[in-house]
Amino acid sequence: MKYLWLELYKLKHRKVFLTFLVILGVELLFVFSNYGNNKNFLNMVSDPTAPAWEDLIIGPAAINGLFFPILAAVIASRICDMEHKGNTWKLLECNNQNRKSIWFCKFTIVSTLMMLAIFIQSFTIIIYGNSVGIVQPLPVRTLLGFVLGTAMITFVVVTIQVFFSLVCTNQLVPMSIGMVGALIGFISTLLPPGIRNILIWGNYAELMVLGQDTSSGDLQSSGCSGQAFL
Repeated sequence: MKYLWLELYKLKHRKVFLTFLVILGVELLFVFSNYGNNKNFLNMVSDPTAPAWEDLIIGPAAINGLFFPILAAVIASRICDMEHKGNTWKLLECNNQNRKSIWFCKFTIVSTLMMLAIFIQSFTIIIYGNSVGIVQPLPVRTLLGFVLGTAMITFVVVTIQVFFSLVCTNQLVPMSIGMVGALIGFISTLLPPGIRNILIWGNYAELMVLGQDTSSGDLQSSGCSGQAFL
């Protein structure tokens, strides 16, 4: 716990939280600004049988593949690059702080921020849906499926980013990995399911079908079984 507080203290002047809010804010603005002009969504708002909430959940689920790898890469790089300056590694080891504890503390901080981003997205979905007057009951199980599925994928992405951010002195390497991951997440809907599942960033696209059923030819609401992200 002492090492965790030390890591938080070192972030005091790094503007990590400001960077986090800016990137997340741009994503939310990009996603939810489109719904006001989406006639299909507006027509579903007053229909109790239409999957308006599911359509609202699809927005962040579709775009997270682009923004979340970048967000994780930027945060991890900002938190880890300070250890590569001067003789910080040797200084920390002289104070009996091993690299395993450093990695765990940084992983915890990045993961906590990414989970905060997921919760902010979920609350934004609920607030926006209620503000436009969706008459369909909130599908809590589908929303929880979105949160859990996004968290499972994001933890793996964070692990990759923190590892390379600590191993590589040049932070262009982990940032490049984040950019490549964002590209994969963005185009993953065009990839075959097998290839998409192997590439961890492509799994964000799997969450786009949560709570939706198109087997009848029309878009309908369905129960979220959790299979979409397992």
